[in-house]
Amino acid sequence: MNIIQFFRILWVRRWIILPAFLVCVTTATIVVQFLPERYKATTRVVLDTFKPDPVTGQVMSSQFMRAYVETQTQLIEDYATAGRVVDELGWVNDPANISAFNNSSAAATGDIRRWLAKQIIDNTKADVMEGSNILEITYSDSSPERAERIANLIRTSFLAQSLAAKRQAATKSADWYAQQAEAARDSLAAAVQARTDFVKKTGIVLTETGADLETQKLQQIEGQTTTATAPVAMAPSGMGPAQMQLAQIDQQIQQAATSLGPNHPTFQALQRQREVFAKAAAAERAQANGVSGPARGAIESAANAQRARVLGNRQDVDKLTQLQRDVSLKQDQYMKAAQRVADLRLEASSNDVGMSTLSEASAPETPYYPKVPLIIGGAAGFGLGLGLLVALLVELLGRRVRSPEDLEVAIDAPVLGVIQSRASLAARLRRAQETLGEGADTHGASVN
Repeated sequence: MNIIQFFRILWVRRWIILPAFLVCVTTATIVVQFLPERYKATTRVVLDTFKPDPVTGQVMSSQFMRAYVETQTQLIEDYATAGRVVDELGWVNDPANISAFNNSSAAATGDIRRWLAKQIIDNTKADVMEGSNILEITYSDSSPERAERIANLIRTSFLAQSLAAKRQAATKSADWYAQQAEAARDSLAAAVQARTDFVKKTGIVLTETGADLETQKLQQIEGQTTTATAPVAMAPSGMGPAQMQLAQIDQQIQQAATSLGPNHPTFQALQRQREVFAKAAAAERAQANGVSGPARGAIESAANAQRARVLGNRQDVDKLTQLQRDVSLKQDQYMKAAQRVADLRLEASSNDVGMSTLSEASAPETPYYPKVPLIIGGAAGFGLGLGLLVALLVELLGRRVRSPEDLEVAIDAPVLGVIQSRASLAARLRRAQETLGEGADTHGASVN
């Protein structure tokens, strides 16, 4: 079958295709008039995922962004949010809702609040706009005013529920950390008491550098021994620095004596400086001559005795050092736990939910359902397709010869020629009818 044959069949069977098309379009037009109209109200919320937390200062990482956004969309369609909307609307006490609930299959549960919340959830849709952090909340209803009101209530209830959940989680964590901080404080107090008892028992005290007093005394004595035995750098003239300063002061005094009186302030200042340098020069001479044997021996004896005490207290010092480390560790644990408690308490009292309203819902002017052009267009396409299918089926069940091509297919032989009649179709039909009438009369005469 070629395209010409196909269109010839369609033209002949047009009285099948056209009624099917008209019936479907007419039916769709009538049905559309009885379909209930649905209105859709939309409100938007901005997720502040890129803003640091006002308490902790942390920014959400990108790997948790998708899970966070998905969680927010699920919370909007959750019973906790829808239940708040039901309470705000006062539907639980509405006689019409109570009667509808009693006549429903959910009446056996006795939970009208959850039943009403389920209706709100069924008409609510939340999704994130592509390529943004804007959360779009949509609610559909048969009334545009009710759709607007409920959409805004869903947004406010969602924000309130998110803030309540955030505060509840922070309060719960703060209580747990408070218990840990209390335990850390008790442990710290016990460690401090153990250190204090040990110090009282042994008499050993650690300085801020971590060394005990006996070790510091040993270091001082050893320093004295080193100073006593260290040689003094002498000038080529055999005089030390202090002695040279003393000689210069003596020259200045001699010069001042010729021009200044003994009561002059400058002369008296030079006298005082000479006393200081005279003592320093005496110490240099004593050091240069070497410390006396008995003095050096006394210093060494004191160093040996102090060294013995340090070695004898080494075990106690190590024990005290360990106790001090334990105190420092427990103090650090307590400070971290206490700081975490303070941060969580502040977070529990914060009003920042991490989201803000971008736009409120408004009453839609036109319904989004039913989509009349789409329904009628679909019905027209369905009617046309149905008519074509029926026409082809009728043609296949009762095939006619309408062209030379049909004849070739029917007898499986080539057509040698086509004889066309110049008479009109009406004349041919009339002639065929007359022929049929004559044949019927002849048959009747032969029977008689």
